[in-house]
Amino acid sequence: MHLVSVDRVTASVEGRTLFADVSFGLSSSDRVGLVGPNGSGKTTLLRIVAGDRAPDAGNVIPRTGLRIGWLPQDPHVPDEAAIDVVLAGDPLARPDEAAALLDRLGVDPAHPMQRASGGQRRRVSLAATLLAPSDLLILDEPTNHLDVDTIDWLEEELGRRDRSILVVTHDRYVLERLANRMLDLDPSGPGEGAEVVWHDGSYSSLLEARAERAASRRRATDRARNLFTKEVAWLRRGPKARTSKPKFRVEQVERLREAAADDPQSAPLELGTGRTRLGDDVFTLDDVTVRRGEHAVLDGVELGIGPGERIGVVGPNGAGKSTLLHLLAGRIDPDAGRVRVGRTVHVGLYEQEARTPPADVTALDTVLAIAEHIPLANGERLPAGRLAERFGFDAARQRTPVTLLSGGERRRLALLHLLIDAPNVILLDEPTNDLDLDTLAVLEDHLDGFTGTLIVASHDRYTLDRLTDRTIAVGDGGLTEHLDWEGYRQARTQGSAGPGRPTPPPGSDHRGGSRGGADRSAAENRRRQQHRRRVRSLEQRIERLEQQRGDLDEAMAAAAEDPDRLLRLQSEVEDISAELAAVEEEWLELAVD
Repeated sequence: MHLVSVDRVTASVEGRTLFADVSFGLSSSDRVGLVGPNGSGKTTLLRIVAGDRAPDAGNVIPRTGLRIGWLPQDPHVPDEAAIDVVLAGDPLARPDEAAALLDRLGVDPAHPMQRASGGQRRRVSLAATLLAPSDLLILDEPTNHLDVDTIDWLEEELGRRDRSILVVTHDRYVLERLANRMLDLDPSGPGEGAEVVWHDGSYSSLLEARAERAASRRRATDRARNLFTKEVAWLRRGPKARTSKPKFRVEQVERLREAAADDPQSAPLELGTGRTRLGDDVFTLDDVTVRRGEHAVLDGVELGIGPGERIGVVGPNGAGKSTLLHLLAGRIDPDAGRVRVGRTVHVGLYEQEARTPPADVTALDTVLAIAEHIPLANGERLPAGRLAERFGFDAARQRTPVTLLSGGERRRLALLHLLIDAPNVILLDEPTNDLDLDTLAVLEDHLDGFTGTLIVASHDRYTLDRLTDRTIAVGDGGLTEHLDWEGYRQARTQGSAGPGRPTPPPGSDHRGGSRGGADRSAAENRRRQQHRRRVRSLEQRIERLEQQRGDLDEAMAAAAEDPDRLLRLQSEVEDISAELAAVEEEWLELAVD
């Protein structure tokens, strides 16, 4: 059933055209994911379809009687009790149903909105949007301010609802599961503003199509092969298919390789760790307590973190994830106990609230004030401006005053500041907030090769799966350890990941976290680092084999009139192709292990 038509819609902001002559239609069977870089106009397009803003040109024609559920990023919520706000959207709804929905979203139904935080207001608005009857749900970042458990629930809830959906979200697992069509706003198109590209299929299949489109414009890179193939593999594995470890057809890699042009300047970086190497000790928490008023956020916890570990930190909102990271970074002191930090540790902390540099300087000035080059793992040094380009700052944006940067650009700038400082320990506090999917993919790809210790507090399940090998849950003053976020989710379901301090396994000590989970030995850390080095070695081998095959193809073309030489070259091509297929097969298996 047809729901709404968007006919030749154009929108501008402050004299800049975001998109022009956009036309598409939505039907009752559509679940559309809207993606594009920050500033491409995603929120503006959602507002226009929802009727929250008029287009500069064109029309939006809804079906007669169409009911739209609209969740903006910054909703207006009346200063009433949470349950009254939710019930106002649907006078026929039962109060017990509204109260149950609010409770599931972590909001007290009686909580007055005049004393609510921004996150609480968004969750109340989400509850009102979900409860009210609608034919089309338009959701702008519905996972913002939700913890990993609630995002998992929301994904299930949206999946079972019989409603059309138009959604913008940075949660790639939500996109992969829900969307059957994708709308891609591509600012690099030939026309003014973003080009709108429709794609029938999932987010992972869109990534493949993007690589092919890029090749047609002669803009694809070797990084496209690595970056897109990794993300397709991770997405298709899915958050709940960890035990099956499916093999992905080598033909998928073949298609992406053929879609990539030669641009070695865009190859993935292996980030160095500055002038200091990590010793055997990084962080040790001995009977640490941190209080917030009368409440103990951390209560007598013990934890050991070693060199090269990659740890995800999860837990409900307000449980103490940021507190733990600030404690490790030395931003706060414990109220009791001791935090021991290794002598050679150089910490880089990426905070939820990006700190704004002085207003009278350009973005590049703030970068160069830290360092002119960033060290790579291979001993080379990359100019700071080149790294800025990789994170979306072209020459013009590098010269832009900081005051004129968008919120998303300031977040990217804060990431650049952290990476250029070359820490050997990186702490990321909700790195997915306000970053577009392309920037997240670039960040994750660079951190794949980071050889130091990485600790990520995030509600984004994809980022946790991609970057971390160990999961620590914060809650009720304690720490519990899990293999990954899926193990944490299962433990929560079974009621074993809540408060309390699990008994350490035989032979464990404070370095493994006698109150934080199983012992993590140095041998296990070395094994995981060897695994990552093997993956990177395979990627380099693939590049060499591809180059050899390309050289042989050129030689065959030159030997077209020499049958004997042509046969010998053909045999070499077949040998190289067989070896390349085997290496790619191993890479695909290891990349999602």
